[in-house]
Amino acid sequence: MITLILLGALTLGVLSWALGGAAIFRRGQGLSTLSLGSCAISILLACVYFGREIRAQHWDNLTDTADAMLFSAVILIGVTLCLNAAAWLRARLRGRHA
Repeated sequence: MITLILLGALTLGVLSWALGGAAIFRRGQGLSTLSLGSCAISILLACVYFGREIRAQHWDNLTDTADAMLFSAVILIGVTLCLNAAAWLRARLRGRHA
């Protein structure tokens, strides 16, 4: 079960970057919304993983992965926000010149 949670978080994280990148080249903001949503669900799945490890009292697993999970969450959120900000800025600039 934990493997599925972590694979789901990884898949949704990659999907959030792909949708954010695709939103740069599309007119509508629907892809940006999906990108931010998949990023949020990915972070939620990481929290679920930590919750399961705490309930199982696997303290070694938590101490081994806590810093890596925090670092990956910061990178995931940062890149997703940058991609969506670029999509928003491009749509805004495209609207002025259209």
